[in-house]
Amino acid sequence: MNEMKKNIRRVFWLYFAMFIVVVVYLAHLILIGSADMINSSFNPRLNRHDATIRRGYIFDANGEVLAQSIPYYGQFRRVFPFGSDFAHTVGFIGVTKSGVEARYNFNLDNLDFEIIQRVQREFINGEPLRGDNAHLTLERDMQRLAAESLQGMRGAIVAMEPSTGRIIAMASTPGFNPNYAGDDWRDLIADTENSPLLNRAAQGLYPPGSVFKLVTADAIMNHMPNYTDFYIHCHGTTAFGDVNLQCFNQTAHGRVNISDAMMHSCNIFFAYALMEIGYEYLLESAENMMFNSPLSFDLEYVRGRYNMESGADMWEITRTAIGQGMTLTTPLHMALITSAVANDGLMPTPHVGERISSYTGRTKWTRRQSHTRIMSAENAAELTDMMVRVVESGTGTAARVPNLTVAGKTGTAEVYPGEAHGWFVCFAPADNPEIVIAVITENTGNTQRVQQIARNMLITYFDR
Repeated sequence: MNEMKKNIRRVFWLYFAMFIVVVVYLAHLILIGSADMINSSFNPRLNRHDATIRRGYIFDANGEVLAQSIPYYGQFRRVFPFGSDFAHTVGFIGVTKSGVEARYNFNLDNLDFEIIQRVQREFINGEPLRGDNAHLTLERDMQRLAAESLQGMRGAIVAMEPSTGRIIAMASTPGFNPNYAGDDWRDLIADTENSPLLNRAAQGLYPPGSVFKLVTADAIMNHMPNYTDFYIHCHGTTAFGDVNLQCFNQTAHGRVNISDAMMHSCNIFFAYALMEIGYEYLLESAENMMFNSPLSFDLEYVRGRYNMESGADMWEITRTAIGQGMTLTTPLHMALITSAVANDGLMPTPHVGERISSYTGRTKWTRRQSHTRIMSAENAAELTDMMVRVVESGTGTAARVPNLTVAGKTGTAEVYPGEAHGWFVCFAPADNPEIVIAVITENTGNTQRVQQIARNMLITYFDR
C-alpha cells in the first residue's frame, strides 16, 4: 500500500512538473515570443489579408509616405512611391512579405478601436477599416542618395546614429521594384548571380578586410602593456615561418607603432602584434564585439562569423589578424562596431521601426533605446584618434570633408576569383559623432569609390 502511495505521488509530481513547463512555455510565448511567431516567414497566416482592411501607412522619419494602400477594383493595392530605393528595408507584399511589411505585418493590419470602426463602416459612413501605421527611422533623402550611389554595382550602405541606433539609410544593390515584385517573382528568385532580393546590408556576409583591424587593435590594447611603445619595421613583405604576408601593393611603411599602422593599414604590424600578445585574445575581442552572437535588429539579418580557434596555423593567424581568413561580417555589423567606437565603447541596438500609431494618430508603441558595452571607453577614444589620422593623412584621405573632422577606416577584402571588395567605415564629427556610415562595394579593387560615397553622404547629411 505504501509503495502504491509513493508511486501515485511520483506520478502526480511528474505531471505537475510537466504542467508547470507547459505554463512557463505558454507564458514566454505570449509575453515574449508572440511577435516573432506572428511575423515568422513560416507562419502561413503572414500572407493572409482581410480585403476589407486598408493596410496602414509606412512613413519615413519626416512623415514621407513610403508605402500605402489605394483602392483597386473593390480591394486595395499596395503602392511604394519610391520604387526600388527602399525595397530591402520597407520590403514588399506579393508571394510573401519582406522587410518592414513582414516585421510589422500584425500592426499594419491591426484595427484600433475595431468595434467602432466596423460600426462606422456598416452603418455610418462606409469608410474602410484602417490598420495601424508604422513610423520608421529612415530618411528619404539619405536613403535615395545611398541607393543612387550604388547604382551599377553590387554593394551596400548603412548610415545610422551612433548614440541611438536609428538607421538613417540602409541600401543594397542590385535591387528590385517592390511595386512589381509579385509579377517579377520567378525572375527575381532565379537571378542567383545578382541576388536582388538579398539585403546585402544586413544579410550579405563579407570578409571585412582591414576594417577588422579595429577589433585586432582592441585586443592589442587590452593585452599589451605599453602598446604605444611597441614598434616594428615594415619592409612591405615579411615571412612568418613558411607564410609570406605583405602590405597593400607591398608598400614598405618603415618604423611603425599601432597608430601609424592603423593610419597606413599596415598588415605586417597587426600580424606581429597579435602574435606578441597571443592570437587567442583576438577571439575575446571578437566575441565582445558580437561576432558569433545574435544582434537585436528588427529586420532579417545574419550573424558575423569568427572561426579561428586554438591550434590555428600561421596562415590563418596572420590572415585573421587583418580581416581575411575565414572571418565574415555584414555592413550592419561593421556599422555597429564603428558606432561603439564613436559612442565611448557602447554599441546601440539598431532599428528601423521607431513607433506605431493608430489611424487616428494616437501613438501605441515607441522604441526604447538600449546599448551594450563592447569595448572600454579608453580604447574607443584611442581608436577614434587613430581613425582621424586615417582620414587626415592615411589611406582614407579621399573621405576628407572641409571643416569637418572625420574618423574612418579603409579596408580591401581579397576574394577569389575577382577583384577585391572595397570597405570604408567612418563617423563624424569625430569629437561629437552624429552619424556613422559603413560602405562596401563588391569587386571594385580599391577603396576610392567607397570613400567618395561616404564623403558625399556626409556632405549631404550636414548640409540638410
